[in-house]
Amino acid sequence: MGIRPYIQFYPTMRCNYHCQFCFNKGLPATDDVALDDFTRITSLLKDAGIECIDILGGEPTLHPGLLLLLDIINRQQMKSNLSSNGTNIAILNSLSERYDREFLRIGISINDQEISEDLHAYIMRHKPVLKSVMAVATGIPKSGRQYIDLPGIDYYLLYRDSADKQDLEHCMPFYQFYEKLTDLKRSHRGLNGVFCSGFISEDDNCHSLPSVRCPAGTAKLSLLADGSVYPCYLFFRHKEFELGNIMKDDFQKICQQPILNFFRTFSGNKCPDQECNLFPSCHGGCPAMSYLAYHNLDKPDPRCLMTT
Repeated sequence: MGIRPYIQFYPTMRCNYHCQFCFNKGLPATDDVALDDFTRITSLLKDAGIECIDILGGEPTLHPGLLLLLDIINRQQMKSNLSSNGTNIAILNSLSERYDREFLRIGISINDQEISEDLHAYIMRHKPVLKSVMAVATGIPKSGRQYIDLPGIDYYLLYRDSADKQDLEHCMPFYQFYEKLTDLKRSHRGLNGVFCSGFISEDDNCHSLPSVRCPAGTAKLSLLADGSVYPCYLFFRHKEFELGNIMKDDFQKICQQPILNFFRTFSGNKCPDQECNLFPSCHGGCPAMSYLAYHNLDKPDPRCLMTT
């Protein structure tokens, strides 16, 4: 694959929230990963040179064996990140007290205007990574503003993905997001952005890949609980992009599937807006969003064109 990617793993797709901006909304229900299966999966990933597993969902804290899953990763001497909506405070406290930050980084999504006293206490005590989604009608929520400048707090603004065509109206063009992010970073030293390197790569982005179309299949792969592998989580709803199953197929062969050649090759920005300030460094946006809107990976990102 050229480099060692990190893995985005989804041990459960169950969630106690129904966020409108969720990129996994509408996906069919799946069983949670079994501990024995996860042990085998992490062993295979370790043998393949994977060094980090991102635990996402759903809401990962709903998995009844989450601590055991993380123990399995830890025994393999791999690192982990975990993204949570911050509702299961008891479990989050247990995780933060059980593991050091060198092994486990916990990220909490803050998108409501107010948060609970328990979550506030957890944030002040353990200083997790905080993040919120920026869309057309949203900036930094009130709940986030109280933390964004605190020492020890890393705060990230996420560029909104779409789960269906109807979601596009809630997204802003990337150049608008980037302009707003740049302005906010001047005022808030602890603020950073999260967006696909299919737009632009930055020096402080550890997944900067200036020579490829986007990180899918090069810097990352995404796995569902049943072991099925996709170039990126945004392709979970498109079965034709399933690369194989790590429980059944050779992982190296999975990583050599021909469909990944598209993501690993950059042949120039196809966006028609050549007057955009970002055009010279942009790769054209997220291919998964283009596939969602046009059923064509090679089209420009529809969020910038704002057409469907």
